[in-house]
Amino acid sequence: MQIMRLAGIGALGLAMVFIGSSPSPGAAAKQRDFVAVLNGGQENPPVDTNAFGVAYLTLNGKRLCYSVSYTGLSGAEIAAHIHGEAAAGTNTGVLFPFPETTSPKNGCADVDKATKKAIRKGSAYVNIHTGDNPGGEIRGQIIPAS
Repeated sequence: MQIMRLAGIGALGLAMVFIGSSPSPGAAAKQRDFVAVLNGGQENPPVDTNAFGVAYLTLNGKRLCYSVSYTGLSGAEIAAHIHGEAAAGTNTGVLFPFPETTSPKNGCADVDKATKKAIRKGSAYVNIHTGDNPGGEIRGQIIPAS
């Protein structure tokens, strides 16, 4: 358990660097930062797991940049997505699939209007799926970082 806490602290430190990075000139007015804390209790139905994670996202126009880290899954990740639109505790379809199936996952991609809208409204969530929990092992609602 102590190792997982230390991993979580490390992930938070990495995320602060990610969020604190300077945007390109002229982009600051459009950029918005978001965070999600992932755990099994947010799954629907809840999943009993020691796994947890954190996701940091930045939206700038149609560009989404992300940094997602987790630890303690019951097995290998089989998929990870941003789902929406849905309130916390409600399931819905995939808006954006993360291309990586490892932790950490870092990257940037252009997203459609529906994905941007769901993230900005707080009606999107990050979900990490495993073989033992194909519906999702850990999940976190995406909320503004500040």
